Amino acid sequence: MQKPNISRNLLYIIIAVVMAILAALIAVRYVQKQVDERTRDDREMVQVAVPVEDMPQGAIIAAGDLASRSVPAELAPADAVTPENHTEYEGRMLRAPVRGGAPLSAAALVPLYDQFSKVIPQGKVAYTLSVDENNSVSGMIAPGDLIDILFMKDAEQGTATGVEVLPLLSQIKVLATGSRVGEKVTPEGETDDEAQGFSSVTLELDHRQANQLAVASKAGNLRVLLRELHDTSPGSASGLSENELLQSLGAGGARGSSGIEFIIGGKG
Repeated sequence: MQKPNISRNLLYIIIAVVMAILAALIAVRYVQKQVDERTRDDREMVQVAVPVEDMPQGAIIAAGDLASRSVPAELAPADAVTPENHTEYEGRMLRAPVRGGAPLSAAALVPLYDQFSKVIPQGKVAYTLSVDENNSVSGMIAPGDLIDILFMKDAEQGTATGVEVLPLLSQIKVLATGSRVGEKVTPEGETDDEAQGFSSVTLELDHRQANQLAVASKAGNLRVLLRELHDTSPGSASGLSENELLQSLGAGGARGSSGIEFIIGGKG
């Protein structure tokens, strides 16, 4: 009786299919094993404090910036900030950016008066500018705010002397007011009023901006404008002279004086 003739190519195909099936089964079992290990319920979990959202370098930790989250113990830093001790770290600055939802390490926070240089980004410098009551927005500037700076100088206009205002710097971050880096809080949880008064602000600048500000502070007067907390729009690109102001008032009549909103009051 003649044996059936099986093609060698067909035999190779059958063997390849069987091996592929075996490889797929092994891969599925491996993946399932990894999933089971990662989702098993016997892992020790701990409660840690995490940022609610991404925070940049130099940001100051406040009570509303942190939330409690349960994570596996092996993923929590040894010095993790926790719901029990987070109040000890409020008011401190971040030495590096952090991701929202990631466990926060105490080592990532700079104590208020410990090595302030650690919060200055690479390539930037800290520049201290003297201010007075009027030029500090009545002392209501706080670390973390953004400000614009105007340059005011006397301008010769024929035989008369006028004043010219020019935009100097825009979107400048305030690192400290006086010696205050963050909120100084009393044991009762209230802001210490003694920390409110200051005669200088420390700004985060690049080297060119620092040079410009140093020259401008000697050549004329400076005015500080406080921005809305999240306003990152470009500042004014043009200045204004006394002559231009008088001409605009003459052309607009009383219209120029009616569009100004006055904010009256002291410190709040």
